[in-house]
Amino acid sequence: MADLHVISALREKRALVAGLIEKLERKLEQHRADPTHIDGVLRLFQPDRDPAEIKPKRTYRRTRYFARNEPARLCMDVLRDAPGLITTDEIAAQVIAAKGFEMADATLRASIRDQLLTVLRVARRRGTVEQMGLGAACAGNFVEIE
Repeated sequence: MADLHVISALREKRALVAGLIEKLERKLEQHRADPTHIDGVLRLFQPDRDPAEIKPKRTYRRTRYFARNEPARLCMDVLRDAPGLITTDEIAAQVIAAKGFEMADATLRASIRDQLLTVLRVARRRGTVEQMGLGAACAGNFVEIE
């Protein structure tokens, strides 16, 4: 027979998770009802347009590691100071050092590298940086365009 304190802790945890699920389901119901009301008002002002044609907007979650636009600024600073071609992993290492984060934390490094890769892809589309090479092996080699 399992220890009573283990069973008690598991029952408590299950009750907590079940309560959280109920709360989220209530929130989801409200969020699902909101577009119906908004669509009704839109139809009053624009009866010739279908509100269902409006594409959903992606929501962004602010990271706790950086202020607004800080990853882009730090990334571009590293690229400006780089003597030439630099990988995304090297950029991440320099950004981590500049922020004073723990260099040995592989999870943090991977997270920051992914964020910087997103920043670099946007900069590439704008023509600010150039990606050197193709494929997964060199997906992170970038150089700033003057």
